[in-house]
Amino acid sequence: MQIMLRRAAVRMVTGLTHMVRWASGRRGLPSQPLFHSFGLYRGIYIGGIAMKESTGWEMRPDGDEVLTLLSGQFDVILEEGGTERTISLMPGQVAVVPQGVWHRMVINTPGELLFLTLGDTTEHRPL
Repeated sequence: MQIMLRRAAVRMVTGLTHMVRWASGRRGLPSQPLFHSFGLYRGIYIGGIAMKESTGWEMRPDGDEVLTLLSGQFDVILEEGGTERTISLMPGQVAVVPQGVWHRMVINTPGELLFLTLGDTTEHRPL
């Protein structure tokens, strides 16, 4: 039941966001570095971003992060056990970054990304 409510809320917020953006003459997702277009819902941070540049390292201490690529082509680099693992994403594909794992994104083709994570805490470190 909770999953159905969350899905309904995401659909509703997404629809409202599109209506507001359409009415204001804005199209597509916000450009970097505006990292949220939806916000926090029941402890889950939901956002969308148009990404043009690769990122530095980041880590989510509060929970896993689900990344869904809407357009473009990205590589998600995970630092696990002292080694790097690459997950290549094409539109429609999803990657899960486990809680506490340092990761970064290499943008091969600019595009749009939808992300969901428990909590809104993020730690950063330089490349």
